[in-house]
Amino acid sequence: MAARAAALMELDELVEAFLLRLPPDDPASLVRASLVCKLWRRILADRGFRRRFCELHRRAPVLGLVVFGRNQAGSCFTPTSSFRPRNADLRGRPRYAIDSRHGRVLFSRSLIFSQFLYLAVWDPISGDWVELPKLPAPQHPIDSIGIRWNAAVLCASNPSSSSSSISACDSIDCHLGHFLVVLMATSRHRVYVYVYSSQDATWSETTSTALDPLGPSKRLCPVGLAVAALASNALYFKEVSLDLIVGILKYDLGKQEISFVNLPPDIHGQRQVLLTTTEYGGLGIARVESSRIHLWAGETGPGERLGWVPSRVIELNTMLPANTHSIVVVAFLHSIGAFLVSTNDGVFSVDPESNRAMKVCEGSCGINVVPYMCFCTPAQDVSLTYTAEGPGASVPNV
Repeated sequence: MAARAAALMELDELVEAFLLRLPPDDPASLVRASLVCKLWRRILADRGFRRRFCELHRRAPVLGLVVFGRNQAGSCFTPTSSFRPRNADLRGRPRYAIDSRHGRVLFSRSLIFSQFLYLAVWDPISGDWVELPKLPAPQHPIDSIGIRWNAAVLCASNPSSSSSSISACDSIDCHLGHFLVVLMATSRHRVYVYVYSSQDATWSETTSTALDPLGPSKRLCPVGLAVAALASNALYFKEVSLDLIVGILKYDLGKQEISFVNLPPDIHGQRQVLLTTTEYGGLGIARVESSRIHLWAGETGPGERLGWVPSRVIELNTMLPANTHSIVVVAFLHSIGAFLVSTNDGVFSVDPESNRAMKVCEGSCGINVVPYMCFCTPAQDVSLTYTAEGPGASVPNV
C-alpha cells in the first residue's frame, strides 16, 4: 500500500512538472489540459499550482491590447494570445484605457478633468467592473480649465508603510484582492494626488503641494499617452510643457509625498520619451530616435537624489523583419522589460535582453493603446466551466 501511494505521488509530481512548462502566453493550453482527466484537473485547480507556475515563468505574458482607434466609438480588446476576457464587449463602457497593472485595466469616460470624472476598473479574467465614486473636493480650489491629469491602478499590498514595496508585487494572486487607483493632476500652481482604495470603496483626502519650483507653465502629460511607471514603491508620471517632456513627477506611495525628478540633459525637451523600469525594479528612461531606443537607468545618489546613467542603445532595425517601416514605439511593457512597437507589418514585442522581436498582432495600433499583462490559469476562476471530459472538447473562454 505504501509503495502504491509513493508511486501515485511520483505520478502527480511528473504530471505537474509537465503542466508547469506549458506556455503562459497560451492559457487555453492549460484549460485543454484540465479536460484530459480528473488527475490533471485536480493538479491544475490547486492554488499551489498557480503560484509555482508563476514563479517558474516569472514574467507575466501580454495577453492582449486594449485599443482605442481614431474611427472607433470606444475601446476594444485585441487578443495577442488564446486568452479571451469575460465581458469583452466594451461598447457603452468608458472609452479611454488609462493604465493596466496587476491584472486590471483602468478606464475613463473623458479626458477632461472635473470632480465628476468617471473612472472604472475592469478585471478581464473575472469580467468584474468597479465604478469609482466622484472625486472629493480638495482643500485648495481647482481651476479645472486646462488642467492635466493621469492615473494608475495597482494592487493594494500594504501601501501604508514607508518600508512596503508595492512594486515588488508578484502579480500572482493580487488581482483577487483589493486595489488602489492613484490619480495625479496639475493646475497652474499646484499638484494634486487622489488615492482610491477598493477596500474602503472611497477616495482618501487629497494630497497637494505647490507647483514651485516646477514653474507655472508646466503641465502633466495628457492622459492615455503615457502610462505611469511603478518603481521602488513610487509612481512616476511624465511632466510636459507644450508637449515637450521637462521632468518627472513622483508620488511616494508609502510616505504619500509628491516630488520632482530632473531628467538627463540629453532628454530634456524631447517628445518621444517613455518611463521604464530596470531589471532591478528601479526607474529608467527611454528616448526614441527614429529606429533607435536610448536607455538610461536611474541611480540614487547622496541625499536620495536620483541621477542618470546611460545603459544601452537598442537598434530596432536589427530585430524587426526586413522591409519593416513606419516604426512607432507605443509602450513599455513593465512586467517583462520589453517595448511594444507598431509597424507596417503589425505590432511587435521587442525584448532588449534577448535582442528578439515577436509579432503579437496584425495591423497597426490605435491612438490609445494599453497592454494587458497577467498570468491566467484555470485555478484563478472557480466559476470556469468545462464542456467535456476529454481531449478535443471545446475550450471555454479563459
